[in-house]
Amino acid sequence: MVRTLIGLILVAAIFAGLGALGWYFVKERVRLQQNYRLSADKIVVSPQPPDWIPERFVEDVLRRSGMEPTTSLLDKTLPQRLAEAFATHPWVENVEQVVLRHPSGAYVQLSYRVPTALVEIPQKGIFPVDRNGIVLPLEYVLDAAADRRSEHLVIQGIQTMPLGSEGTPWGDPLVQTAAQLAEALTDIAKPLNLARIIPAMEAIPGGTRIECRLQTDGGTEFRWGSFVPDDPKIETKKKKLWDLHDRFRSLDNVPAEFRDLRGE
Repeated sequence: MVRTLIGLILVAAIFAGLGALGWYFVKERVRLQQNYRLSADKIVVSPQPPDWIPERFVEDVLRRSGMEPTTSLLDKTLPQRLAEAFATHPWVENVEQVVLRHPSGAYVQLSYRVPTALVEIPQKGIFPVDRNGIVLPLEYVLDAAADRRSEHLVIQGIQTMPLGSEGTPWGDPLVQTAAQLAEALTDIAKPLNLARIIPAMEAIPGGTRIECRLQTDGGTEFRWGSFVPDDPKIETKKKKLWDLHDRFRSLDNVPAEFRDLRGE
């Protein structure tokens, strides 16, 4: 009885070993099969990239990351590698999740950066940024410069250039503050014909702070003052602009004595 039991155990061990050895060789063959190789068409991103992101977005992610087309979908490190590849793309704000879908695919959940404003540097060009002052790909404005300029508030008066590459912060607090203000004004900019934000560092007792001015497309200027995200005065000032627009039928008709919003 004991010998029989030992024999069965040995037989089971032999079969298990042969199975493992067989899978090793089979896995190597499977890994090299085309169906198990990584390619852009096997990666599903969610949600679908917005229309301002180039159609070959996934291909661009793989190209920028240097991931080889021979990379196997059976590679255990692939989820982490894909997450790192997408995270470094300038249009990606955050990688929420990466899941491999066997036998031959990957699912990547993302949040994207949204163009919020255009920074205009004389003699240098126009640079798109998101709400945090992150520099976005330049092709966004090169593809349809005239249309893009009309779609966004333009930040003027900046004396610096981006410190890094696309997908990194501009590195200037004036740009960051103006971009945050641009996002706050998104819902009223077009209806009120607002066109530009001009931030500047102003001296105050004990230091300095950033003050912003707004300009309409016609050149009429309003003093917004300092800007802090989530400040309840933001909505008060926006309502003031609406009221002035309704009262004078256009912000360009507002008398100079009503153009200072700092006291709101």
